[in-house]
Amino acid sequence: MRPAIALPHARRQNVCVSAEQIIALEAALADLSDLYAVTRNFTALQSGAEAELLPRIYAIGARLRSLVRAGNLDDAAIDRNATEILACATQWRGALGEIRGSPLYQRAVHDVASARQATLAEVIPQVFARVRVVQPAPSLYFPVSPSGGRRRPGSSPFLSPADCADKIMQLLADGIEPDVETAEWWERELPSIVCADTPAGVESPIVLCVAAAAVPVTVFADIDAATLRVFTPRLRAPMSVLLARDATDEWWEAYQDSYHVFRVALQQHLAARGEIAGAAES
Repeated sequence: MRPAIALPHARRQNVCVSAEQIIALEAALADLSDLYAVTRNFTALQSGAEAELLPRIYAIGARLRSLVRAGNLDDAAIDRNATEILACATQWRGALGEIRGSPLYQRAVHDVASARQATLAEVIPQVFARVRVVQPAPSLYFPVSPSGGRRRPGSSPFLSPADCADKIMQLLADGIEPDVETAEWWERELPSIVCADTPAGVESPIVLCVAAAAVPVTVFADIDAATLRVFTPRLRAPMSVLLARDATDEWWEAYQDSYHVFRVALQQHLAARGEIAGAAES
């Protein structure tokens, strides 16, 4: 979560600079706010982000709003504040770089890559401030998306029951991988899979469940969200398939075959492949 910083609209103020300059300053300050949202998640930087970076962001924003309202935001003021924002961003990006190169972070990277789950309970909370170990580990529920790609009126947004059954069987055979295609460096280097401790906690009517007795990984809870996560490049474990009785996605209503029709057909295709799907609460 980052602080929202907005400056008054330049056209309504007696300012000496263009709207484009105001927008550029807002963008730079928003980037600094995003940087705060990142740094507060690292244990070594959390206190500094809260005590130093956040107040500085608010102070810069308040100063700029005051200058705009007073009509005193000229080129010199733009340069001074832009320089301060850049220097602040450089400082905290440097701090992130030090985290990345630290022995503790590199140990965490090695432990995740080497599947040393027993040590992650100690190491991960030293790296990330907003997670805690969940003990004993609960049953874990992972969503399986039935989406077939881009949603367009007039065509189904979902996989066919047969294709969806193939997708599920592939996951059961190969395991679940984190989605790191568009992730930040720490998400790529310390990959994790988000899950929930109830079927209702995932945003899909199709769920894979790892029973608590079979959970092979250390489980962490996100303090700021009602989600769990496991740090691993691939989760392999015995899994069962659960299908919700109803789906909340309104696209099912626009599709010629309702979710209920899809569900019955999917159950049949899974049974033909030797997999029986249980029922999950919506």
